[in-house]
Amino acid sequence: MRKFYTLTSLLLLPFLIWAQPQNDDCSGLIALGVAPACPEGVFFTNIGAAASDIGFGNIPGCFNDGGVQRDVWFSFISSDTIFDYTITVTGISDGTSDALVNPQVAIYRGDCAFNSLAELACASAELGTSEVKLNISGLTPNITYFLRINDYSASATPNAGTFQICVDEIEPANTVDQGGSTACSGILYDTGGPDEDYSNNENHVFTICPDQPHDCIVFTLEYYFIEPSGFFTGDQLIFYDGPTANPATIISQIGGSGFFFDSDGGGGVCYQVQATSGCLTVQFISDGSVTFEGFKGAWQCTQDCPDYQPITLTPNITETQILDFVSTPATTATITSIDCPTQSYGIFQAGDNSDLGLERGLLLTTGDLAWAVGPNTSAGGDNLNSDNGAPGDADLDYLSGIFGDNTPSLNACIIELDVFVATNELTFEYVFGSEEYPEFVNDIFNDIFAFFLSGPGITGDPNIGNQLNIAVLPDGNNTPVQINSVNNLLNWEYYRNNANGISLQYDGLTSDYLGVKKSLTARAPVIPCNTYHLKLAIADRGDEAYDSGVFIAELKGGTPQLLVQFNSGINYLVENCTNQPDEVIIQLTSAFDDTVSYNVVIGGTATLGTDYLLDIPATITFLPGQTQLSFPITPLADMEQEPTETITISLTNDFGCGNVTYTTLNIELRDAINIQILAGQDTAFVCQDSSLLLSVTGAAAYFWTPVSIFDSPTSPTPSASPTESQWVYVAGTVGPCIAYDSIYLQIIDPQIAVAALDPTVICQGDSVRLEVANNVNNQGLSWTPAAGLDDTSSPTPLATPQATTTYVASVNVAGCIVSDTITIDVSPFDFPEIADDALICQNYSVQLATPFDFPTT
Repeated sequence: MRKFYTLTSLLLLPFLIWAQPQNDDCSGLIALGVAPACPEGVFFTNIGAAASDIGFGNIPGCFNDGGVQRDVWFSFISSDTIFDYTITVTGISDGTSDALVNPQVAIYRGDCAFNSLAELACASAELGTSEVKLNISGLTPNITYFLRINDYSASATPNAGTFQICVDEIEPANTVDQGGSTACSGILYDTGGPDEDYSNNENHVFTICPDQPHDCIVFTLEYYFIEPSGFFTGDQLIFYDGPTANPATIISQIGGSGFFFDSDGGGGVCYQVQATSGCLTVQFISDGSVTFEGFKGAWQCTQDCPDYQPITLTPNITETQILDFVSTPATTATITSIDCPTQSYGIFQAGDNSDLGLERGLLLTTGDLAWAVGPNTSAGGDNLNSDNGAPGDADLDYLSGIFGDNTPSLNACIIELDVFVATNELTFEYVFGSEEYPEFVNDIFNDIFAFFLSGPGITGDPNIGNQLNIAVLPDGNNTPVQINSVNNLLNWEYYRNNANGISLQYDGLTSDYLGVKKSLTARAPVIPCNTYHLKLAIADRGDEAYDSGVFIAELKGGTPQLLVQFNSGINYLVENCTNQPDEVIIQLTSAFDDTVSYNVVIGGTATLGTDYLLDIPATITFLPGQTQLSFPITPLADMEQEPTETITISLTNDFGCGNVTYTTLNIELRDAINIQILAGQDTAFVCQDSSLLLSVTGAAAYFWTPVSIFDSPTSPTPSASPTESQWVYVAGTVGPCIAYDSIYLQIIDPQIAVAALDPTVICQGDSVRLEVANNVNNQGLSWTPAAGLDDTSSPTPLATPQATTTYVASVNVAGCIVSDTITIDVSPFDFPEIADDALICQNYSVQLATPFDFPTT
């Protein structure tokens, strides 16, 4: 049941200062206008105010005295361009009245009516102080929010007084010495901020306890570079799952003194931790020796922690499987040789639920393929018996002499291909990982790999057959990627600490610069319509222990990326709901030395110029050094009710060996926003005295009513706990547009009864038709065991058990499970000989075979 509206602008009430607070309850609130709002020189008061009652959730969670004896109310309208705010209440005397002391503030969304407001966050001042700050993030544009201000009095004497209030844009970042934050998202730097180093002898604790409802805090270090550990030196960055730096709650630690010099600390990117207690504490400790660049991290509170999963591997693969995983329309590959033990290579699949950074491809290792699968339960490397028995490789040994200490290779794994390229570039993504990290950095155990390319126009090293190694960093120096060239000490901007990794076992991984993406790019300009030879090789050095592996994604022919940058918070175009165009963006993985052009083909059911505007030429051209082009796309309002239309944009080119379509983008165009609860269901069952997790899609922000039954009324996935069967509603907004959907929550008490339509005592091989009656229309119905049943989800399965069996029928609806059982007695009929009497089951016959005739009677 959905309805669609457009929000109109609200009239602002003038500022009024009353001798007695007229904003004593929500209905008489003072409107502050559109945020940012900070009335200069204007005083407000809660002197003489009385407690108000808003019904559900009447007492804010952080108010110290558990009461609202002197609360007063304000409202503000969120801006259409600002989403994160700091609300500051400062007790200050107006010259005639005392200043407010111990202020407390809570923010709500909903309506000024009983049981119609939902608390989003709150904050209380430190005792004895006159200022409180509340950070709130992710507010919906153009929505009215309500503020409730009170004072906390530990004694009978009230701390009521005059105060000023400001609703400002939140400060963009924090430093670790600032104590903490109650915001649901933010940025955290070391004490040097974004530009300076931290100092010696620091010990700071920063606690993040968001006011908004959440189940998880995800903290991601964009980068860190701190003093590496030594015998008695080393800086530390420690994460705790809780509101204090309690050693019992340590999630993860980077750095600190240790037995191995340079075994930990140093630098890295894309390091992530998760806290589920409600708070996350970050502690930074520096010693008195040297200082480094520090760190930058960001946190976000969510309803659920990201569910990363281990990669999956397929060993014992065929050449056809390899080619299927590495070929694309712009490249045609054939395998010329495989010189790798079977257990050392295979294909991998990861997808969106992996933190690898690649979806699928080919994996080559120096030992056992299976060791790559996460989670990382062996940080420090225990895989000491992964010798695959293979020899080394002469080409890798040559690189070792140029870029290392001539340590010979062993346990090599090599696959060679011929690749026909239909474009002007050969490129692919890859990730190198190793158990040698970080303990054996700058040692002889310097595992190595390379991607050797040769063919027309390639200027390689004549000492290795004019091959060019394209497994190099994009640092301008063509630095080859290996343990001793990319690690926590050298080129750390390309290194990922995987000590807590879920998807992979390897302790360290490579990434792009500062983790812009989690993979590196191998690329080389080529002459279109030619065949090139590619040798993929990896090997141990120093010893045969501690595995390394390289993940290689599909081979691409300079494929450009095509995407839409939606500025509305949703992933489709919609009429009349945004005042800023979305953008079609075309990107190259890296710049070319010469110009390159692509043809643009536009299709779909929507009509260009009538349904939308897109000013993009039929041929786009990237100039030398250019990597991105963008074009605004704007839906047009035609005032007609139409079904969802589509826009398709394809990029093609013909470099002389046939036209190739590189990529196609599909965009939806809708007349209005369309939100759906549980994919359009009208009714959902809720087990009595239980809860149900709802979900809604289609908008940028949401608000559920009645708020009293939801744990988080602004979440797209709240938990509802109704006490009676009832309708619930959600409003979804995108800019000024709003849509509604509803669903009926029906409280149920499931019942089930099992019966047999045939006798339950049978002979072996006989069948019985079973039947189950229930009051939930067979939802969540299942039978166990499955043996002997023709359908384990049918309400009337046919049972043919081979032995006496008790079948259990269950229904599971909204977490409510009930079951019933029935037993089928099976009599075996195994007769080794026929005696004077023969037992014959009904409907069965017995064949008697004798050498003589029986008498007539």
